[in-house]
Amino acid sequence: MLPPPHLILEQLDSGLLLPREHMTLLNHDDCLDRRDTDREFEKEWLRCREQIESGWWNLEPSLDSEFLVDAIREASFMTMSDATGHHEIASCVSDDFDLITRGSILLLNDDFLKSLWLTYTHHRIPPDR
Repeated sequence: MLPPPHLILEQLDSGLLLPREHMTLLNHDDCLDRRDTDREFEKEWLRCREQIESGWWNLEPSLDSEFLVDAIREASFMTMSDATGHHEIASCVSDDFDLITRGSILLLNDDFLKSLWLTYTHHRIPPDR
């Protein structure tokens, strides 16, 4: 199960998620290469995004929900950007956290979405081989 958005934001703000000491050690070009070449990951990511987009607009989310999504996207982007200076990887991470957060709000029970979350809780960037 995915955590509620306010806990995701708290973990980002406290450094429990995307800790600088781990993110600076990653090979950022390798992370991007894996994302660009892993077709199964891309297929699942796009499927998940489509499912979330459809559910999101049917939900008519509250302003609080919209605020949390935006705050988490910004926090994840800034955390990665500050740690790595690599804006492309920061954008990918921010997009992943957008999916995770909106999936949490929609109460989705999706294995791919859960695997995204678990990868980040282990201080790695998906896809993780």
